[in-house]
Amino acid sequence: MSNIRDRVEHFLRDKYNLMLLGVLLIAFVIRLYYFIQTYNQPLWWDEAEYMSMAKNILYGIPFDFNPQRPILFPLLISLFLWIGEGAVRFFIVFLPSIGIVVMTYLLGKEFYDKKVGLISAFIISVFWSILFDSTRIHADVIGLFFSLLGIYLFWKGYVTNRSIKLTSLGFLFMILAFMVKVNMILALLTVLIFLIVTERLDFLKEKLLWKSSIWLFIPLIPFSIYNYLKFGTILPFIQGYVDPASLTSKFQSSFNWSILKFAYVYTYEIFFVLFIIGVLFVLFNLILGFDLMYEEKNLKLKSDLFSILAIIVVMSYFIFIERWNAEPRWLILMAPFMFFIIGRGILDVFSYIKIDKKIIFIAVVLVLFIGAYPHLKYNDELIKAKITSYEPVKLAGLWIKEHSDNNDIVLSKSPTQITYYSERETFGIVSNGEIKSLKPRYIMISIFELHPPELLQRIEMIKDHLEVVNGYFMDAEGKKPALVIYEFKDYEF
Repeated sequence: MSNIRDRVEHFLRDKYNLMLLGVLLIAFVIRLYYFIQTYNQPLWWDEAEYMSMAKNILYGIPFDFNPQRPILFPLLISLFLWIGEGAVRFFIVFLPSIGIVVMTYLLGKEFYDKKVGLISAFIISVFWSILFDSTRIHADVIGLFFSLLGIYLFWKGYVTNRSIKLTSLGFLFMILAFMVKVNMILALLTVLIFLIVTERLDFLKEKLLWKSSIWLFIPLIPFSIYNYLKFGTILPFIQGYVDPASLTSKFQSSFNWSILKFAYVYTYEIFFVLFIIGVLFVLFNLILGFDLMYEEKNLKLKSDLFSILAIIVVMSYFIFIERWNAEPRWLILMAPFMFFIIGRGILDVFSYIKIDKKIIFIAVVLVLFIGAYPHLKYNDELIKAKITSYEPVKLAGLWIKEHSDNNDIVLSKSPTQITYYSERETFGIVSNGEIKSLKPRYIMISIFELHPPELLQRIEMIKDHLEVVNGYFMDAEGKKPALVIYEFKDYEF
């Protein structure tokens, strides 16, 4: 017991550890505030898709799995969904979001020093995109947590300590990140390019890497078996990403240089200026010291290289491969590395200013809080603006559950949400012939998904066979319907 107390006292005697606790407290309070506000908010399409997959796993609720959604995330959700939706949000999103702050500090400290670790951890604690996604059941947050943990363990295990155990764990968590969210494979790609640049092809002779890489494949064995049994192929997720048909379609478009805007979208104002300054310092160091890259002890230069590579690899994928407008959360793998560079920029700038260290500390704190303000402001506005979105869809699903039997079928253009809330088998709005075969009980029309004019015309043609049983409106007067539920009176079209 005294040994534990001694360790705690030793930990608290370090001023950087006290500052880390302060950063973690800020991260925790902000996330707890929004968790309390949003833990019961309506689900969006992709959230409900993962949750419906989890309900299928737990309770056998009928639901067709999307091959682009790896199974690990819904499996993790199913571990807590039986407790309740709030438990899923807490364990699968809230805690990993705090974990991202911890891992950003640890990786920043390992790459550079405790100062860069603290600065980058603070920035990611207030980073609007992660804060917003920490209120949604998206795979991106836990995917980023696994990726950062994997990169940290790889760096500790291979780059600095030559430990087969740590390197193996690093590969394990990076492949788990991929099994949560497919685009997290970019972490492994960054590692591969880093090894090629720093060791040319000599890394292929490293027995440590070959032995550790076994842990890249061990989790993939059950993953591949599942995919083959479920979808008939071990790579079902490439459809829409890098399969020949998708690539042909994507490559007909021009390069999407608008992705470069995320350098600003992820930083805003003062952080963006500091990021540009940091990039200039980093590139200057890399150009001048590139011939020293192959020296074992030149870890700071290798850290600069890895940070730049992580940003380039992520952006390049969306500029040259995907070539379409991306959502901010899709690129968050590069965010911590951008924040490392901001930390480098801040410290490099103040290293040229010869004033008292206490004044520098106060100035750095002021810069960080000024830079944090637009993130917190935008995040607050975004969360509050979206908190009730899709609420009529949620209410409709719950109403259908209450007013139907287990074997009833529903037609809706919101099949993921309606399946999750109603726990009834739900199809998209099918042809009249298929309607006669399926004999659904309800059909739902809403403004929340695209309903082509020809589809609405077809429904209008069979309106005599339908009865309006419930509806939700955009206005208090009930004149602007947002969602209407029809019940089939018969199928004699």
